[in-house]
Amino acid sequence: MSTPQKVDFAKKIDITVVVNGQPTVVSTLDNVPLGTIVPEALQQTENTGQPAENWELRDADGNLLDLNKKIEDYPFTDKTRLFLNLKAGVGGHV
Repeated sequence: MSTPQKVDFAKKIDITVVVNGQPTVVSTLDNVPLGTIVPEALQQTENTGQPAENWELRDADGNLLDLNKKIEDYPFTDKTRLFLNLKAGVGGHV
């Protein structure tokens, strides 16, 4: 007799991402890497002047988040607010 396998269904989650002070809601699935929300948040806030890799994502406590980890690996809820800002030393004028 074989043991039944657990089927893990992805759940939809709405995450508020504050991009340079401007909040936007990104709807995604929890089984994708966190980094997938970065381009979406940038597009929604019309911050397209810098590529996604020049940005860093932090939680409300200021902790830098690993963009390669899946969203489900974090304790996020629909009330979660994340903060997307340019990495230090990126941007500006020469």
